[in-house]
Amino acid sequence: MPLVNETGDSEYQAYREGMRGTIYVGVVLLMLGCGETSSGGPASGGAAGGGATGGGAGAGASAGSGATAGASGVGGAAGSAGGAGGGAAGAGGSGGVPPCALTDSGPITVSQDGQVIEKLRVTSTSGPAIALSGHADVVIRDVEILHDGGPGIEFNNATNLLIERVHVQHTGAPATGPNSSDGRVNIVGYGTTGLVIRHVKLERGSSGIYLIQSPGAKLSYIEGHDFRGPFPRGQLVQFDKSPDGLLEDFSCINPPASSWPEDNVSVYRSSNVTVRRGLLSGNNSPTGVGVMFELSDGTSSGGLAEDVDTVDQGNGSFSGYPAKDVVFRRTRARDNHCAGQAGRPAPSSNSLVWAGSPDSSNLTLEDSRYFNLCNPGNTVWDKSVFSKVEISEEDFTPRAPIVEKFCWE
Repeated sequence: MPLVNETGDSEYQAYREGMRGTIYVGVVLLMLGCGETSSGGPASGGAAGGGATGGGAGAGASAGSGATAGASGVGGAAGSAGGAGGGAAGAGGSGGVPPCALTDSGPITVSQDGQVIEKLRVTSTSGPAIALSGHADVVIRDVEILHDGGPGIEFNNATNLLIERVHVQHTGAPATGPNSSDGRVNIVGYGTTGLVIRHVKLERGSSGIYLIQSPGAKLSYIEGHDFRGPFPRGQLVQFDKSPDGLLEDFSCINPPASSWPEDNVSVYRSSNVTVRRGLLSGNNSPTGVGVMFELSDGTSSGGLAEDVDTVDQGNGSFSGYPAKDVVFRRTRARDNHCAGQAGRPAPSSNSLVWAGSPDSSNLTLEDSRYFNLCNPGNTVWDKSVFSKVEISEEDFTPRAPIVEKFCWE
């Protein structure tokens, strides 16, 4: 059964009707000195792991042993901060969870606080596969979700929700191009505090994770593939009026021939969100960027993008548009594109990398790198809104993607 927003919030109702839940307007920026226009802002990459190794199942450990990450839960963060010369960070490891078998299930509606949903394969062809409204301390664990005709998991006012070791696939996506509706999100939530999502794999949703008015969410080990929109969806993760959130140890792989993304990661009107240790590969949108801080409400400020790499972006890698007091640290970008892909128009920014809109202030760009750009003279704009710009051209190996393995595989 679809969720009902008990508060009657108009934004949530708009989302439930298949409309956009916020006023998210693509801003068009005038590229000074280029004679080009850019919408949404540009891109940059993140740095690799700590030194030469990092990540995986801890420093050099093999997946499935010792302090593993991946399906086991929390060990072995994908390495941090290699700066200019650090090697590629390892992916989140797998192992540590005993093998399991899944029981087939139809759609589920959570009915009580503390309910545990586990070891199920949930299939839905209409409405959400798992729906949760107004219940606290719920756990969704070791579950495979196959959804069409609605979102995979939809929650509303679900205090202290834990989602872990879950694989969510939208099965109704066309072979290539956008989904038929922007409501086919893999995981969507509203009005929830204490949210933790970790060790999930998300595929072909309109977006991967879309959070509305859910402050303090903690997302880690997020593996995403082939997001399909249509606009305004298309993100791996979007924080929408959800301050103080954390996204760490993540990757998003969007094949240029099939995907239909917008921004890969969107921080919309959400103060002090941290995005770190990630890989963003592929974005054929003419207006979307790798990581976007869009703090356009006049009150939101602060944010950090750290140790994130981007590959094959078009319109940009990292952007504050507009933003205040946002730091881009050890970000890296390489192998971007200047021509349109998959029949979509060419990048609106003339393939810029880092951007700050003219109404942004106190943006900081620290210890960041770029390599093999299609328009190497178009790296940073508008420099006047950056208090520091530290970039250099240097070859680097991108971070390894997150690879989750589940107990039923």
